[in-house]
Amino acid sequence: MAAAETATIPLGSYEFTIATNAGPRVLGYRRKQGVNPFAELPNDVIPLQDGRKYRFLGGHRLWRAPEIPAVTYEPDDRPVKIDDSSRDIDISGPADRNGIAKRITVSQRGNYSIVDHALENHGQDTVLSAPWAITQLKPGGFAYLPLAAEPSDPDAVQPNRLLVLWPYTDLSAPEIQFTERLIMVHGSERNARLKVGVANTQGWVAYHYGDELFVIWSHVNRAEGYYVDHGASVQCYRDGRFLELETLGSRAQLAPGERVTHREVWTLIDLGGQPPDDVLADLPETPDGIFL
Repeated sequence: MAAAETATIPLGSYEFTIATNAGPRVLGYRRKQGVNPFAELPNDVIPLQDGRKYRFLGGHRLWRAPEIPAVTYEPDDRPVKIDDSSRDIDISGPADRNGIAKRITVSQRGNYSIVDHALENHGQDTVLSAPWAITQLKPGGFAYLPLAAEPSDPDAVQPNRLLVLWPYTDLSAPEIQFTERLIMVHGSERNARLKVGVANTQGWVAYHYGDELFVIWSHVNRAEGYYVDHGASVQCYRDGRFLELETLGSRAQLAPGERVTHREVWTLIDLGGQPPDDVLADLPETPDGIFL
């Protein structure tokens, strides 16, 4: 199987490494001359029942939810179109067997990278799906998922948060920790799998790796939206190879010719010796001046 071919494209003070023969995929994200926190997994594959293989590759990808192996693991080892002739990077892939084409568009606003995801229905049938953005990160750091902060009723006696677990998750695992306001997941190299999810009520998730904090913002759960996986629109998966931060948009009925979009905003914060908790406490729900 051919290795991923890539192109590295600068935007502002950041560099993006894009796969040219698979995807759309963003395989690297760093400050110029900085460290790439994204996992690099050129040899990790999932064998499929029809004999084909799905390649992880690492980095950032766009899937569609809910997870159904026959649909989700559609191989994307085909050339993509990359247009960086303007101030954006536009990466579009061909339609899959169900007629769904994926597109990722990246733009830069100061220290913020705006990453827009689109599912477009080029087929003949209506498809029920949600955009699902996944970033695979190198092991060794800590992921942070914030919990709901505000009471759900005036007397603060009703539950205000829901923890979503997958069948293989062991809550006694040493990699997971809980505080009053956070779930922390250690990206250790232990092979046991673990996945947790919560509703997006604070607007962000983050990963502390080395001296930097990688932050992803996405839209908080809308009251009118329907979110798969029991409403867990932010999720974290880990095993010994990588840690994933995942965000999901609301489920949509995609008629032929229609599209659904989902925005993430990324940044890398140089901690400069500060404890991550101090920086996380001051993160806004929405990056300044950017619509989610």
